[in-house]
Parts: sequence; C-alpha cells; structure tokens
Amino acid sequence: LHRMADISAMIQTEARHVGHTAASPVNVLFVDCEAAFVQKIAPRLIHKKLSWQDVSFSEFQHSLESRTIIGSVVFGPSVVPDLESDTFVSLLKTLQSRHIAVFFRGCELKDAAVHPLTCVMTPETEHEMPARLETAAQYARQYLIEQRGLALENDLTEQLEMAGQVQRNFLPLRLPHTEHVRWAAAFRPAQWVSGDIYDIVRLDETHIGFYLADAVGHSMPAALLTIFLKQATVMRQTVGHDYRIFEPAEVIAELNRRMAQQEFAGCLFATCCYGLLNIETLELKLARAGHPYPVLVRGGTLSCLQSRGGLLGVFGEAQFEQISLTLQPGDKLFVYSDGGEPLIGTPKDDGTLAFGKPFQAVSEWPIDKMIQAYDQMAQNHHFGPGEIDDVTAVGLEILP
Repeated sequence: LHRMADISAMIQTEARHVGHTAASPVNVLFVDCEAAFVQKIAPRLIHKKLSWQDVSFSEFQHSLESRTIIGSVVFGPSVVPDLESDTFVSLLKTLQSRHIAVFFRGCELKDAAVHPLTCVMTPETEHEMPARLETAAQYARQYLIEQRGLALENDLTEQLEMAGQVQRNFLPLRLPHTEHVRWAAAFRPAQWVSGDIYDIVRLDETHIGFYLADAVGHSMPAALLTIFLKQATVMRQTVGHDYRIFEPAEVIAELNRRMAQQEFAGCLFATCCYGLLNIETLELKLARAGHPYPVLVRGGTLSCLQSRGGLLGVFGEAQFEQISLTLQPGDKLFVYSDGGEPLIGTPKDDGTLAFGKPFQAVSEWPIDKMIQAYDQMAQNHHFGPGEIDDVTAVGLEILP
C-alpha cells in the first residue's frame, strides 16, 4: 500500500517548471490526454523505467522543436478537430522524420498509413498500450545509437539516460520569483549528461543566492564532478537558532579549498560564478572563479561585470575578488557557461565579448523570453567540432 501511495504521488507531481527550460529526454509524451488515462498507464511506465510527461496541445506545438522524445507521442481525443489542419499534418511529418511513434485515442485517422509509426488505439486494444510504448522506446533508442554511430549496447544507453535524469534532479524544481524579481534558466547538455550545474536558493526573507558552475569538459567525469560542486557549495550556515549567509567571495573560496583538498585524479577543474541578491535593497554581490563574466543588460546596453578569480581546484589558498552593484528596475543579469559563447559574441583581448546582433536583439526581451530564445539559439546553432559543449544559463530581471 505504501508503495502504491508513493507511485500515486509521483504520478500527480507537477512536472513543469516555471521559467525553467531543460532539454530533458522523455520516452512518452502525453498530449491532451485525460488525467485518469495517464494515471492508469503511468505505473506501468515507471515499472519499465520509462520517463514521461503530460502536456497540453498548445505546449506541444510550441516546444516540439526543442524537445528530445525517445519513444512515442500519445494524442488524446480532444485533438480530433485539429487532425485535418495543415499545422497538425506538419507536426505529424516532423514526428515521422524523427522516428517518433504516434498513438491516437478515441478518434479516426483516415491517412494513418502516411506515418508508418502511427497507431489508432481503440477501447478494445488500449490494454496493449504499455507494451507498445515500451517497444517504441526500445526502437527509438536503437535508432539513435545507429544514427549517432555510438558503439553502445542498449543497457548502457539506458544507464546514460538514467544518469542524465538523476543529474537533472539536482536542478531546482521551482525558481524563487518575488514581486520585483523574475528568474529564468536554461540547461542543455551536449550529450546525455552535462558538465554544468546551477542553483537558485531563497536563503532568508531578503536574500537569494545563485550560482552556475562548469566542470571542465562535458563527459561523464565532468558530470560526476557537478554533483560534488552541488554538495560543496555552502551558501548559508545555521547554528542553533542563528544563521549566517556567506559572502560570494567566501562561498567561492571555500568551494575552491574543498576541490583542492580532493586532489581529483585526471586534473579535474571547474569554473563558477556565484551571486547574492538582496531583494529589498537590490544590492547584488558577485564573485567568480575562471567563469565567463556575467552580462548586465541596462537601458538597452550590454556590459560585462569583470572581477578577478582563477579556476577552482588549482590553488587551495587562491583569493577571489568580490564586486557589488545596485540593480535598477528593468535591469537584467545573464550568467552563462562558456559552451554558449559562440551564441553571445566574439571574445576580446580583455576577456569581455563583442556582443553579436542576435544576442543583443533577444536581450531586449523579458528574462523568461530571453532565456527561451537563447535555448532555441543553442538548439539551432551548428557548433564547430571544437565548439560543442554544454549550454546553460541563469538570468534574473528586476521588475518595475
């Protein structure tokens, strides 16, 4: 009974994160399906270790290009009025081109044969749905392996998928929006797992701490290092009924000391940018360790906030400069990992960037739209052989 209660709780957990876009692979995407049907199927998917999400048709339309679906899409009966539209036919062709199986419930599809992976489920055949979804996921995994030329067995692929999902569990479920501060974040691994990690935490009534860290590389060792970075980043200390919020330079210095003490094999290093925002005074304090300079957007002008600080884990007693500024209504702060540098601009000799016109254009939008556009830029950009890397960003905006 306890196990069934746990599963029920998992099914009913809200999976969408406000202001947070993550390119998280999913095996089954339910589109406009009845809650009762999803809750009936979900335990079987969980048992088979298949990931799933439940979205509206509108969400599906707007996010299809940025989604990674390794398996199937299941359409509910409410999509029937859209079946003959040009938009829906185009969506169906996109799914076909990506070898994604399509299931329809409670409707008739005249041209189902157009898409060889399309199936119309009736009440008499719905008991076959879990097995069909599992088969579609297995097919999709095999297709990806063959297309990418990876010499991986199916079980290794599944383990990598699971590792990526476990890593995403370390990302914040919800962002700490306030009346005058809006947050957004994007997380796009170069492979199954990422060498980037971020967090945004409400520390008390007036302070929010946030950071973006980037382990050198984007392989499995770098991904494992991000878990260490997450656990070793201490923003606040509580003793009895009292607590102390650490200054950004202190947070970075302690993280550096812990990394240096570990003496990681293979010369593992990392970069990090940590910020502390007072949501009442709007004072922002920043410190960085080898990380790209944060970008301040103010009045249509973009500038890099420069401070000194080397890589984490090189010298245990290294010092890190802390800077502070007071934000104003309309200001935006954009913190990014270096994998996104080709999307932002061209490096200059002083370590700042000559911002590109596409990035300047999206910087004028509200922070949530700006981050979504940046994530889409990463999706569409053709990175060169030496440019392929994880792309992560954290942003905030001071509202009027």
